[in-house]
Amino acid sequence: MNPFEYSNPVGADALIDRDTETKTLVDRAIDGHNSRLVAPRRYGKTSLLGRVGNELAKEGFAYVYVNFFGVLTAADIAQRIELAYSQQLTGRLAAWFAAVRRGLTPTLGAHAGVGVAGVSAQVTVDPAAQQSVLERLALPRRLHDQRGTRALVVFDEFQDVLAASDQMDAVIRSEIEQHGDAASYIFAGSKPGMMRELFTSKRRAFYAQAGAVDLGTLDPQDLAEYLYARFERGNRTLTGAIDGLLDVGAGHPQRTMQLAHFLWEQTPAAEVADEEAFARALDTVMNEITDELRAVWTGVTDSQRRVMVAVAENLAGLHTAASQARVGGSRSGAPRKAAQALVDSGDLVADTRTRTGYRLVDPLLALWVRARGQTS
Repeated sequence: MNPFEYSNPVGADALIDRDTETKTLVDRAIDGHNSRLVAPRRYGKTSLLGRVGNELAKEGFAYVYVNFFGVLTAADIAQRIELAYSQQLTGRLAAWFAAVRRGLTPTLGAHAGVGVAGVSAQVTVDPAAQQSVLERLALPRRLHDQRGTRALVVFDEFQDVLAASDQMDAVIRSEIEQHGDAASYIFAGSKPGMMRELFTSKRRAFYAQAGAVDLGTLDPQDLAEYLYARFERGNRTLTGAIDGLLDVGAGHPQRTMQLAHFLWEQTPAAEVADEEAFARALDTVMNEITDELRAVWTGVTDSQRRVMVAVAENLAGLHTAASQARVGGSRSGAPRKAAQALVDSGDLVADTRTRTGYRLVDPLLALWVRARGQTS
């Protein structure tokens, strides 16, 4: 079987180069501290969090993972939390929750106004909806009081709770700040701008309430060893193609696994994965994701596209006279604002090793952008 999974979170045994982050998150949880984990989408956040949950389960913790991606109302938030407990608790804890949930305020019909995260979310929350959220947020405290069990609760895509209300973070903090030793929290998100606003702005409820852990690209040495071992275990030799995998994948967890998956498909058993096989694999991947990359390109402004081009082509700098015409024209500050918007959305990241000072998070998007420039 092809050992390279790229479309779903991977198990703890397939996680590469995240030992330091795992230890940091586990130690903080045991010590009763909260963390925030910020990383672009498809950087292995969910896989890392699962590994952390497994490690804490050995310490007697209950692990509850709640994904808030796409929530629009307070009722959505309450339902996501309840569903996570019902699906993830096992054994006696599952029986405990089965009884507890029958006393919770129903969420059906308890809807606050629908807004757009970061744009026009309702300022206040309907009292009935707020009560349903608070009851479910209180579950770790009840679990600790009644069963003596500590919990690690993960709120993934946490920034999306602001779609229900601009003050939903304050509602959430009003309950969980009472949890003390009962629970530790990891607030995870893929939109750096909104997560930074939630945790570093003095006007927000979670200001300075969680220690930051950032996920970077994978270490090339760890990655090379992992890739070679997987090919070798499948009676294939990874030699001529290793440079291509490391260079094109650029340490991006999901993209590298995607390239490795199709390279495996291009390499019969007992054969060598060479440069020609990698070229075929790369063509297959680029054809598969063309619509995805085009959607990213059409979903940004003209100024942001110009920044993408400058970064992908590694021009001398975003603010030099040579690149102003391509990046921002005559508008003062346009390149900087466009670049910051892309950083906030998770499409761009600062990188002092490049001439622009940035790099595109998705290396295949960078490849696609460069190809567009060559053919235009």
